[in-house]
Amino acid sequence: MIRKFFANNRLTFIVAFVALVVLPLLAALVSSNDSPRITPTASSVVGVAYPQNYRQTFAHYATVQRPDGTIRDLYINQSSLSSIRTFYNLSVGTVIVVEGYNALKNADGSYVTDADGHYIKGEIMPFIHVREKRDHWSAADFTSSARNNDWNYGSFDTQTGAIYQESLNACFLCHNTADNDFTYSAQQLLDFVRSGQPDYFMCQTTGRTACE
Repeated sequence: MIRKFFANNRLTFIVAFVALVVLPLLAALVSSNDSPRITPTASSVVGVAYPQNYRQTFAHYATVQRPDGTIRDLYINQSSLSSIRTFYNLSVGTVIVVEGYNALKNADGSYVTDADGHYIKGEIMPFIHVREKRDHWSAADFTSSARNNDWNYGSFDTQTGAIYQESLNACFLCHNTADNDFTYSAQQLLDFVRSGQPDYFMCQTTGRTACE
């Protein structure tokens, strides 16, 4: 009876099997291949972050003044200082902040200086620049196609910490010419580690060019 039933209904059985078992499996396979596969990873990060309270928690290691009356205070995160003995490369995780000011002027247009000949700070610039070194950037973390190995750059509003909209391509191109790990203030960092005192130096170029 059973053999006769299956013999007479073999085609019906095959059709039912395909409809109930095979087709759903094929549909699931196709759906799986069409969908993007997202693998969570610990190295998935956002771009350069604003360093909260950097004036209080970072080390002020140098001040740069220029003939055009600009002043730049340079800060580095404390955890990176311990890795600096002889300067070849800064450690992964290094964050450097560049905070700019315009020097005060006298009535005759000359710059106001202190007893040591250093400019007196006037108005703070509307942005800070941040350099950060990581070994796990993603392409989406960069706003420029230029690269300085593991370094990336960010620009933030001085008052709010919000992203300051400007092209950062010049940062990459400028630091490409630095001899030590894309960092122009390498000697100032070494001096600070040895003395514990911020280095003050005059950079002879103007504008946003070498000397940090």
